[in-house]
Amino acid sequence: MRNKILLFFVFLIGYSGVAQELNANVMVNAERIQQTNKQVFTTLQNSIRDFLNNTKFTNFNIKRNELIDCNIMLVVNDYDPNSNSISGTLQIQSSRPIYNSSYGTSLFNFSDKNIAFNYIEFEPLVYSENSIGSNLVGLLSFYANIIIGLDADSFSLYGGSANFQKASNVVNMMQQTGDKGWVMGDQNNRYALSNDILSNNYSPYREALYEYHIKGLDIMSTNAEQGKIGVANALNKLANIHSVRPNALPTRIFFDAKADEIVKVFGAGPTYDTTKLIETLTRINSINGTKWNRM
Repeated sequence: MRNKILLFFVFLIGYSGVAQELNANVMVNAERIQQTNKQVFTTLQNSIRDFLNNTKFTNFNIKRNELIDCNIMLVVNDYDPNSNSISGTLQIQSSRPIYNSSYGTSLFNFSDKNIAFNYIEFEPLVYSENSIGSNLVGLLSFYANIIIGLDADSFSLYGGSANFQKASNVVNMMQQTGDKGWVMGDQNNRYALSNDILSNNYSPYREALYEYHIKGLDIMSTNAEQGKIGVANALNKLANIHSVRPNALPTRIFFDAKADEIVKVFGAGPTYDTTKLIETLTRINSINGTKWNRM
C-alpha cells in the first residue's frame, strides 16, 4: 500500500509540472445574432478554449508557469443553424513575461477578418499535424503555432521556426477549401502571414523580435540604459524591411503589438537621444507618427 501511495504522489508531481503550451482566454461574442437559443455559442467558446489549452503543439515539456498567455475573441457576424455555418472576425493577442518583472509584453495583436467555418454543437475538435478535420481546427491550429513560434523567437534567435513551419503546413492543407484566408492574393491573410514570417526577406523582423526582448526589455531591470540601446537597435533592424517593401505585414504586426510600449520605454528612465530613432520610426511606420513625436 505504501508503494502505491508513493507512486501516486510521484505521478501527481510529474503531472503538475508538465502542461501544454497555451494559457488561452477565449470569448465568443454573438451579440449580432438574433435568435433565442444561443447555447451553441457558449459550447463553441468552451470547445475552442479546451482545444487550445489541452492540445500539445510541440514536443517540449512545458511547466505551468511557462504557459503562453493569449486572448482569442471570435465575433460572430452571421450564423445559419440549418447549415451550421459561422462567419465573423477573430482577434488574437499573445504576450510573454519580461525577466525579473511582473510586466507582460505583447507579442502578437492580429485581427483576422475572414473567418468562416461549420460547427455542430459538441463535435470534437481534434488536432493532427498530418490532416485537418475542419476549417475551425485549421484556424485554431494555425494561430496556436504562430503564437508559440513568436514566443520562441522572442527567447531564441529563429527559435520559432519549427512552429512556423507547422503553421505553413496547415495553410497548405487548408488551401483546398478555397477559403480566401488560406490562399494567395490577400496581403493580410493567413497565407501571407505564414509566407512572410518564413521568408528570408523578412528575417530582420524575427531578428528584431529576439533583440527587442533579450537584449532590450529583459535587461531593463538591471541596466535600463543598455536596455534602451537594445530596443533601439532592434527597431533599426526593421528599417531593412522597409527598404525592400514599405508597409510590409511583419512590420505592421510588430508595431501593432509594440507601438505604445516603445513610447513608454523611451519616455522614462535614463535619458536617451531619440532624434534619429524618431526619424526612423516615422519613416517606416508613419501611421503612428503622433506617438513617435511624444518620445
